[in-house]
Amino acid sequence: MHMKILFIAPNFLPHLGGVEKHIDSLCKEMLKDGHHITVLVQKFDNSYKDYEKKDNLEIIRIKKKKNRLARRWGMFCYMIVNIRKILKYDIIHFHDYSTFYSFGLGVYPFLKLFQKDIYITFHGWEGDVPPRKSVVFKRRLTQRLTTANISIGHFISKWYGTKADIVSYGGVKRVRDLSKNKEEYVLFIGRLAEDTGIFDYLKAWAEISKNTSLEFVICGDGVLKEGLKRYVEQNHIQRVVFNGFVSDVEKYIKDAKIVFTSGYLGILEAFSYKKNVIAIYKNELKKDYLIMMPNYENMMWVIDNKVENIANAFNEAIDDNMKKEIAYKYSLENSWEKVKKDYYRLWKL
Repeated sequence: MHMKILFIAPNFLPHLGGVEKHIDSLCKEMLKDGHHITVLVQKFDNSYKDYEKKDNLEIIRIKKKKNRLARRWGMFCYMIVNIRKILKYDIIHFHDYSTFYSFGLGVYPFLKLFQKDIYITFHGWEGDVPPRKSVVFKRRLTQRLTTANISIGHFISKWYGTKADIVSYGGVKRVRDLSKNKEEYVLFIGRLAEDTGIFDYLKAWAEISKNTSLEFVICGDGVLKEGLKRYVEQNHIQRVVFNGFVSDVEKYIKDAKIVFTSGYLGILEAFSYKKNVIAIYKNELKKDYLIMMPNYENMMWVIDNKVENIANAFNEAIDDNMKKEIAYKYSLENSWEKVKKDYYRLWKL
């Protein structure tokens, strides 16, 4: 049965990020089954088109207002004006609680009046430890108001008190030919921000680099970029390459020896290329984010942010083949097709 599906999200391509990649990969899988999909987002960049349509996928971008109140009012007006169209969708699925609050809360009574089921995916966390009480309240309320949810990671239920109907860690595409993979450098992938641990990885590299000829390639951008470059120069740290933001991170993963990353998508993509992963945490929430991943201890190194511990993990990972094989099998079990089936199961299709 072909369905009309509405995804309401924080952002979408060409803007790049974990949530955007999740939705894009999911859409590609669902389009194979003949569904008609609409992605509704705010327009964060004026260079993006207001409307795009290709085959059975359409993208609608609502112009983003300058202040929060105006944005909320604009989204509420859009939903009210288009409520008849929205009610014709078979599936209405929000991505993240903030999107539900922005787009869905105002028309919630209408959706319930017409007995429409409402679904949501809870992605990630806000960077606050512990989470702000207001955010915990909004997430819990959203969970109660929606029909069912997918949580990306087991840590969400523990730290926000929400009940997950399905837990997923996202997906990856299968890498068909691993024989072309090289092992030329150590790779960091992620935002150059405090919560990703990039400074800690770099401090550890200052010690690691003394005993290896590998380069440290950094793929990512963010507020710490200039500070990191100054740190490298002032401390004369060798063989560090800043690539900035890259659109095709998998091109860099395939030729890495070891991957430093602490996000689910980066971890899974590294697993799919048979790369050993070192992930660090700086607080208890991030620790749970990582160690609540099933069988994590047999697939990667999860450690605190002490320099000596990162260096020790590197020394273990450099010649370890067992973990990368287990991790690779795990990646095969977490394809985007599997994620699609999780969504179908949530929607009872």
